[in-house]
Amino acid sequence: MPTQFDSFGLRFLYPENWEVAEREEDEGDQGVTLDFPGGGFLSLERRQANQVDDLIEGIVDAITSEYDHPERDQTTMEWLPPGTAVTDLRFYYLDLLIVSRLIVLTNLPDWSEDDVLVVQLQAESRDFDKNEPILGAILKQILG
Repeated sequence: MPTQFDSFGLRFLYPENWEVAEREEDEGDQGVTLDFPGGGFLSLERRQANQVDDLIEGIVDAITSEYDHPERDQTTMEWLPPGTAVTDLRFYYLDLLIVSRLIVLTNLPDWSEDDVLVVQLQAESRDFDKNEPILGAILKQILG
């Protein structure tokens, strides 16, 4: 039975075996991180459009400073609206290939044009592949 998320202008269903991670006070109430079995996570953050570049570069810089030589690719997902920014990062941790996908969604229903949704799905490559269709289902719900 899926669980429903409903906060900060987003509503979607997600698997019941995913858990909402506790957030620090300084992280605010405009985002959520869902941990899933296997050690991966899905993070959604509502941000002002002018903060997105800094946020994406901050994530990339954090991964780069922690892990040697992450690969970075710009990609597209055919079912996302044209022009949607999608960045994939790949790096190794304990001999495991980790994939981190960053997606920036604009023009969401009932949101101002200044608000964007920054989405990050990160997991070991096999868990990433297994959970990528769930990400797609969640994003399709969000996009309407």
